[in-house]
Amino acid sequence: MKNKDKYMLCSDEELMVEIIVHHSHPALALLHERYSGKLYGYFLKMMNDREKASDFVQDIFLKIMEKKHLFDPERKFQAWIFTIASNMCKTAFRSPQFVALSSEEIDQKSHGHLSENLHEKERFKILYKRSLNQLEMHHKTTFILRYMENFSLNDIAEITEVSVGTVKSRLFYATQKMTKLLHEYDPRQEINLFKIN
Repeated sequence: MKNKDKYMLCSDEELMVEIIVHHSHPALALLHERYSGKLYGYFLKMMNDREKASDFVQDIFLKIMEKKHLFDPERKFQAWIFTIASNMCKTAFRSPQFVALSSEEIDQKSHGHLSENLHEKERFKILYKRSLNQLEMHHKTTFILRYMENFSLNDIAEITEVSVGTVKSRLFYATQKMTKLLHEYDPRQEINLFKIN
């Protein structure tokens, strides 16, 4: 535990340098502590599967050890790890073994059938998730990184390896599509796309 304590005040980037230079397991454990929750949330939103999200969190920390030589200490660690996470999702979606859950399966797995009796906020969350799952992968990724993970446009451009202009375009498209889909599901609903988690 003492080894880990000496790293508590280190930045993420300093921890990565410790991992690269000294193969520090306490530094890796601290990065895991700092990022496993954020990454799990991201993977869950992207994959719609708790088991896959959990597996991906474990896998990404193995990838960090394997790819530590690729880390640039001048770059933000958070952007680097989310680039790896984004690429893992892209690879999974392209895989013939990947089976995307339909909106109905997601609803049944987590909430049962959508009914008028559901509390309005819960009902909207289900509709929101259903709409999000209808976005194309690159629009969904950009939308989640911006509005659910609170990344800046520059960070999203770095993570997704596109220009800031492309990020803006994808956000515009995703926001328009989400608004349209949510309105179709429930025209009475006042839509605030950016307050759902």
